[in-house]
Amino acid sequence: MRLIFEHVTKKFAQTKAIDDVTFDVEASCVAVVGGNAAGKSTLLKLIATVLKPDEGRVILNGIDIVKHAHLIRKELSYLPEEPALMDTLTARDNLALFSKIKKADYSEELLRSLRFEPNGKKLVKNLSKGSRRKLSLCIALLGEPKILVLDEPTSGLDEEAKQAFWSHLSTLKEKNVAMIIATHDMEEMKKLADFVIVLDRGRLVKIESLNSAASYIQL
Repeated sequence: MRLIFEHVTKKFAQTKAIDDVTFDVEASCVAVVGGNAAGKSTLLKLIATVLKPDEGRVILNGIDIVKHAHLIRKELSYLPEEPALMDTLTARDNLALFSKIKKADYSEELLRSLRFEPNGKKLVKNLSKGSRRKLSLCIALLGEPKILVLDEPTSGLDEEAKQAFWSHLSTLKEKNVAMIIATHDMEEMKKLADFVIVLDRGRLVKIESLNSAASYIQL
């Protein structure tokens, strides 16, 4: 996966959530870190085509994501920090609903891979936060996306649930699923990420390589 930001700025009113960010990285997993209001979620939404930049270009695997958003959406799946689930439906009914929306099939293997089968018949409103996150990841994996964009995927999970989640992401990486992840859980990300992008108040502070096989081009 190659991700390029060329002087990208995104404003909300007079505030620059992303401020003239430029980088060029090629890696299978990129972590995005920073404190509150650093711009992590905005950066991920730009990549996921949820938002458009006010200035600059974002290029993913050679595709300009503004000019050709429909092409990116075929390859990419986005998991926001607070995903929209249907609380009054069961977990399986949620999967069936989103599979129709995404025009993608799902199999019981997807539930088994995340050890989610016992929760399949439960109403979403009765699930723990960890189970809701697993369900959200199942939905994100519908259609076998080549790229996952994940915003704080382990936020609020207990240690056991976190370990299970990171373990599954590691398995996905081995299957050549590329990932861009915003997280505070840096100890686990160090095992998974090839690069760490550090943001502060919308500006790029630094990019740190964690894998000699990945590449970073200074623009």
